[in-house]
Amino acid sequence: MNKNSNDIFSKPKTDKKKNPKLKYFILAFSLFIVILALFSAFLFMRSVDFDLNNIVDRTTAEEPSNSQNEPQKTYSVSELTGKSEYLFILTDDSSKPNFGFIISSDFDSKRISVRCIDLLAPLDGGLTYADVYEKSFINGLKERISADYSVSVKKYIICTPTQFKQILSSFGGITVEVPNAVDYKSDEFNVILDKGTQKLSEEYVYKYLAVSDYSEKARIMCDIINSAFTPENAEKSDSLFKIFVNNCNTDISVIDYSNALEKVKIYSNASDKFYPSVAE
Repeated sequence: MNKNSNDIFSKPKTDKKKNPKLKYFILAFSLFIVILALFSAFLFMRSVDFDLNNIVDRTTAEEPSNSQNEPQKTYSVSELTGKSEYLFILTDDSSKPNFGFIISSDFDSKRISVRCIDLLAPLDGGLTYADVYEKSFINGLKERISADYSVSVKKYIICTPTQFKQILSSFGGITVEVPNAVDYKSDEFNVILDKGTQKLSEEYVYKYLAVSDYSEKARIMCDIINSAFTPENAEKSDSLFKIFVNNCNTDISVIDYSNALEKVKIYSNASDKFYPSVAE
């Protein structure tokens, strides 16, 4: 009996010539898939300018911004009411009072006025305001100045020259109007300024203040107030207040600041704001 005939357990013969064609087809199809994937990846990278970070940027840019649809808030000093008066004292390096300012804000009348006081000038009886301060401290000085100038000083600020300059430095430069050229020279320091509007460092502002007469001191303080109350500074008022309270002796509290914050923002941003002037 022929072992090869009708052997149901023998493996069927395959056509070996068909196998290479199948392999080539699979290889070609796989290569096509790879090329297609690479081409798709190239088109995608080209769409984001070959920078994957642009995926985030583009998504962010395409999202509608609610702030663009919101009307911009406008501020007007017509919203402001109330009156307040502050006593601002500058001492010498030994913390002895030198000169000071009465800063009066009257939002009802839309007016801020600044008066400079010589704290070393003799008063009736031969005393000076510095003597009053030494004997009865700040409360006694507030009462005496309030009576002499018909004001009602509620809050005070006392700074040494170093503290004052530190506060000024937080405003990023002070813009002052120099009405006449200044050429001051002494053993202590020199001050040379051209006539005109200019931005000065805190060091030069203090020197200019120190060598000016009292009417000019008041005008310089008006320039300082203008440089302090700007929209940019209003945005960072919290940090500025911290610098302020850490560099002076004052009875202005955090509660006082919180209560005045809205007024500060309105005044700083108002298109119809009024500007401080020297008291008559």
